Amino acid sequence: MTLKITTLIENQPDEAGDLAFEHGLSLYMEFAGKRLLFDTGQTGAFVDNAGKLSVDLATLDAVVLSHGHYDHSGGLARLLPLLPANVPVYVGEGFFTPKYKRIPGGSFQYNGNPFPREIFAPYPVRLTELGSDVARLAPEILLFKNFARSCPFEKPNSRFYLGAAGGLQPDYFDDEIALGLLTGKGLVFLSGCAHPGIVNMLETAAERTGVPLYAVIGGTHLVDAGEERLQKTAEAFRTLGLSWIAVSHCTGARGEELLQDAFPEQFIRNNTGHILQL
Repeated sequence: MTLKITTLIENQPDEAGDLAFEHGLSLYMEFAGKRLLFDTGQTGAFVDNAGKLSVDLATLDAVVLSHGHYDHSGGLARLLPLLPANVPVYVGEGFFTPKYKRIPGGSFQYNGNPFPREIFAPYPVRLTELGSDVARLAPEILLFKNFARSCPFEKPNSRFYLGAAGGLQPDYFDDEIALGLLTGKGLVFLSGCAHPGIVNMLETAAERTGVPLYAVIGGTHLVDAGEERLQKTAEAFRTLGLSWIAVSHCTGARGEELLQDAFPEQFIRNNTGHILQL
């Protein structure tokens, strides 16, 4: 069973300089007879890139939005008119709760979805809010939510909050969902930002499936991590036996550098336009 993953948009440009890039993430994949989109980037520019990369978004079988931050959901407005009727759009329960981040000076900046729930109303898609730990889109395609928080060095990021302005609470990203693909070589795990902690998420997915991990792809939010956490994350990746480490977006320059040095054979710089095939 073949797997093809195309990075439609990411923070870094493609090698030829032909594609748009931005702070955001959107991954398209073909697997088990399905065409899936994981996140929509920040602006919708991923749609233009899809055309240049011969990806037909009008044939999607499902859309997954990893969490309610603008750089993962912002392109939805451009995508919705393209989707076929009755296609499911999966979000985590709590996806529509307003999200904020604390910025220098102590004030708060809106960081959530740039649209209300009502954006879906004119379109015949099936909005599905997941609350369960595991949902199965197909026998080989899983969605994970409600991750165990057992890794001692992965603490909630104190910059992120949710709720109504004036009554904000720390955001533990209970809405975040991740995608798992059961391949012949093991579990391929796709993460949007891994706010619950990438090691927490990987260990949870491996435990729930009983399938060894083969790859981690997407964002890890190590951009704010100190050196100790980066080193311990690398140690955990080694223990998990990952064969592909194709992380980027919010991993941060230092995180990518450290992982590339630690895993010269496994690390893949997964920038805009990159294609992974298994």
